[in-house]
Amino acid sequence: MIMDNDRGSISLMAVIMVFAASLLVTAMGQLNKMEHRAVEDSIVSNELRIMAESAAEREYEKIHLDNELLRDILTEGRKMKPLGETVENEKGRCQVFVGEGNSQVIIWAVAEKDSSKAQVCYILVFDEDTDRFVLKGCFY
Repeated sequence: MIMDNDRGSISLMAVIMVFAASLLVTAMGQLNKMEHRAVEDSIVSNELRIMAESAAEREYEKIHLDNELLRDILTEGRKMKPLGETVENEKGRCQVFVGEGNSQVIIWAVAEKDSSKAQVCYILVFDEDTDRFVLKGCFY
């Protein structure tokens, strides 16, 4: 049997439990939003990385076939400047820069969307044995 003085404490406990449950639901909702935001940021980052990789690879293929352009870049001592195409679509914007540094040809692709960015860099060196420029490294 519940006494009159117990009813007040039961009511107080019920209010505290409802309040705690509402805080828990709010926290779970915020956690869910943060998880969705993290997944979306990861997807955007991967799309930008793929965009930068493909742009750098296209530029590499294009200038790899043109040894004269590569030699001109080296003899001019060209600083990094936009050379390739600029790709802009719903996934983001990507620009390719080509220049010379330490007798190496550098192809640098930068893809960005809002505050997310991805970069890919190809470094080409002249191989005297084959008399061609070869890919020394690819960095992300």
